[in-house]
Amino acid sequence: MVVEVAAEPLERSEPRLTTLVAIVAAFAALGYVLRFLAYQQAVWNADIWNFPHGFCRWDCVWYVRLAQTGYDPFPVPHGIDAGNWAFFPLFPMIVGALYKLTGWPPIDIAVAVSILLSGLAALVAWPLLKHNLRAFTLYAAFLLCGPFSMYFTSFFTEVLFVLLTNCVMLAARRSNYLTAGTGAALLSATRIVGVFGVFIVAVQFLVDYARRGGSVAGLPRELWRRPDIVLAVLIAPLGAFAYMLFLHFYMGDALAFQHVQRAWGRVVGNPFDYLWLALTEPPRNGGWLSSGQWLALSAIGGLVATAVLAWKRHYAEAVFCLFCIVVPMAAGMASMLRFVAALSPIVLLAAGYLARWWPLFLATLLVLVATDYFFALGWIEGWLALV
Repeated sequence: MVVEVAAEPLERSEPRLTTLVAIVAAFAALGYVLRFLAYQQAVWNADIWNFPHGFCRWDCVWYVRLAQTGYDPFPVPHGIDAGNWAFFPLFPMIVGALYKLTGWPPIDIAVAVSILLSGLAALVAWPLLKHNLRAFTLYAAFLLCGPFSMYFTSFFTEVLFVLLTNCVMLAARRSNYLTAGTGAALLSATRIVGVFGVFIVAVQFLVDYARRGGSVAGLPRELWRRPDIVLAVLIAPLGAFAYMLFLHFYMGDALAFQHVQRAWGRVVGNPFDYLWLALTEPPRNGGWLSSGQWLALSAIGGLVATAVLAWKRHYAEAVFCLFCIVVPMAAGMASMLRFVAALSPIVLLAAGYLARWWPLFLATLLVLVATDYFFALGWIEGWLALV
């Protein structure tokens, strides 16, 4: 007698690392081609070898000079009304070191490093996306082949900011608080709002402590038992403090990165007054929305997404995003679209939702790829909302 044994269903295998790297590489190549085509459309007699330099706009130009010559002394040579102290040092230091070692043009180095860091940011996000291949695909496309890819593939600190944010979130979620604190220290040396990375570490610890049944009364005893938590919080802002110490001894003003904002007309005020002024700015030249309205809507979208993060109980990321949006708003709405696009918790949240249904996933992917070309065209032609 033959006994038949029912075959067990095969488990769906996890994508291999090579698959993830292939997705990243494909979007990196496609995005580069699309942005070059936009550059070719907008620039007379465009050449592929001059593309990285020609695509370098706005703050990118400041970063190139910073990588070449370092920080300005005070007073600034040539009598200009602004110095480059507003730009935090970590990414320019990396590019500058490679420039000194190789002698290659800083913008070429920066483009190559930015694309590499974007790919690494996507790979680090794989566990944060709970191994969802469709969400990973959208996230990789957003960084390398999406409407804001110019921030992550040129010479802007956003790409390093995103990578380090992902590293800090991943370490904190795995309860590796000291590692998260070290990543937050690097984050605070990358952009001015990077100092708020300390909230990812501290709030995530408190959330984990509460989930274990910890009480408010028992918190001091827990901190005494876990000095690594205290150390993680203390080292988190060290990158910003190191930069402030450098500025103090170099040009006599530890807060020069803040004071120099006046040269760009950024004055501290009520963030919601700035938001209202931007929302009520009338469109010009027949456009649907003014640049101010685009910036205001991006801030509102970021705040709504932050509320969703809190509703989903991602409290550490929600607090981090709230500070990263509201604090820059207190100096005006300039660059708000770029600031929100670089908030990885928000983008990861959106990628997870948009990947739930195949039709929505495919439509989103097509929109990301298509808008890469058109936004790159707007970038070259000076669309102020992207600055």
